[in-house]
Amino acid sequence: MTVQEMHYELKLKLNKIDTQDYSNLLVPEIDWYLNESQTVFIKQRYGTTNIKRQGFEESQKRIDDLKTLVVKEDPLIPTATTMTASTISTTSDVGTYKADLSALAYDYMFLLRITCQGTKTSCQSGTKRLWGIQVQHDDLDTVLYDPFYKPSFEWEEVPMVFGQNPNDPPSDRKGSIYLYSDGTFSIDNVFVEYLRHPLRISYANGVVNSAGAIIGYNYADGTAAAGSQNCELPEHTHKEVVDLAVAIVSGDIDHPMYKLKAIKTTINE
Repeated sequence: MTVQEMHYELKLKLNKIDTQDYSNLLVPEIDWYLNESQTVFIKQRYGTTNIKRQGFEESQKRIDDLKTLVVKEDPLIPTATTMTASTISTTSDVGTYKADLSALAYDYMFLLRITCQGTKTSCQSGTKRLWGIQVQHDDLDTVLYDPFYKPSFEWEEVPMVFGQNPNDPPSDRKGSIYLYSDGTFSIDNVFVEYLRHPLRISYANGVVNSAGAIIGYNYADGTAAAGSQNCELPEHTHKEVVDLAVAIVSGDIDHPMYKLKAIKTTINE
């Protein structure tokens, strides 16, 4: 379904048959609702806030819903860091490596899997594929210093957390992954598998002046919307996205059929 078709279907489903009760929605407003619906749809399918209570990859339907947003093994080169700030001293954690999410090829949204390439130069030297194990911050003292849980080149496990260094410039503040070795091996590469943010749905070509010339429009942040951008989700999800957008619009404008339109979003499941 093209973006033009999504616009048409939203208007068709929002209006009463043979009326134009809600024909005054502007193109930028419809784009806004479609993008909001797309974001809600992705979050519902990634997590379990949906009618089937199934998260991503718990069924083939969930896999197919988001498959076009899955990025496989996007490489990052981590940097060793001491995580200093103006009000605290250097941390005592050894072997801390930072992988900046802003350096990924796409706009990161949700994590799926992390692996690393590590190198050890002392006894049992060599290069291995290591597995990123996500832990909670308040468990780091146990994970990093307990002999049974600490990072291990031999057991191929690297603890990791997500965070933000206060010294990072504003341009790098998309968050980072912090990975920990025990000091006996280095972490040379990090391979991130994740769901990316989709491109904004846009029908800027549908905004014309009185002479019929395309003039487009600007987003709320001042960025120009140019041309047309179709929904990047798989084709079979497009009607679900439109139905969800219709339900959101109906709630915002106090549509008399809001409850029915909200129920419709569960039928496609």
